[in-house]
Amino acid sequence: MHNLRITLNIALTITLLGGGVSLLGQDSFFLAERWDPEIGTLFQGAALYSLATGLILLGAFTGTVAYHWINNIMPMPERNIIKPHPAYKGALLVKFWYLALTAVVLILLAFLLADKAPNPSLLPAL
Repeated sequence: MHNLRITLNIALTITLLGGGVSLLGQDSFFLAERWDPEIGTLFQGAALYSLATGLILLGAFTGTVAYHWINNIMPMPERNIIKPHPAYKGALLVKFWYLALTAVVLILLAFLLADKAPNPSLLPAL
């Protein structure tokens, strides 16, 4: 179970960092609504950078936890327990609060700064 936890954290780190870096290379990002793909949330400018930075910080959080587990700096949950106790999860958040809190604030800020817009791929070409 320990190797699986570390592997999943590393995969999550790579995914979050890759997503954040790819967002930094775009001019805008459109997130379609779940039930109506014709409208959605358009991230551009400060909203896009805030979302990308939040994803990168979440990737840094998961990578830091994996690093501490690999080097035995921080004990892992017991092998036979699939879902760790909430106190253990809280201890992780308290130890790395500066990454987790900043990431959550930036992602929330990104959604507050983003605009509701029609789907750009469905607009007629000029």
